[in-house]
Amino acid sequence: MLSEFEKRELDLISHGLEAEDPKLAAMLNKDAFALTLRTRFRRGLVLVAAGACLLLLGLVVRVPLLGIAGFAVMNGAAYWAIKDLRWSLRTTNRRVTQLEGNSE
Repeated sequence: MLSEFEKRELDLISHGLEAEDPKLAAMLNKDAFALTLRTRFRRGLVLVAAGACLLLLGLVVRVPLLGIAGFAVMNGAAYWAIKDLRWSLRTTNRRVTQLEGNSE
C-alpha cells in the first residue's frame, strides 16, 4: 500500500513525464501496449484466413506451390498473432517467501 504522499509524488512524476515526452509516456502506457497486441492478433487472424483461402485455391486449381504458400502464410500468421499473448487459464495468488526478498 502506498501512502497519500507517495501517490501524489507518483502522479506528479507521471504528469511531468507526459509533459516532457508524450511519445514515451504513450509507449509506457499499459493500455497502448494492449491495443497493439489486440491489433496484431486481429491482423494475424485476417492473414490466417487469407492463407486458408490461398490453400483452398491451390487445391481447386491444382497448383501445389500455391497450396504450400497458403499453408506457410497460415502458419506464419498464426505464430505472429499469438507469439506475445499471455495465456492465463487460472489466477494464482503467489506468496513471496523470505528468500525472494520479503524481510518481514
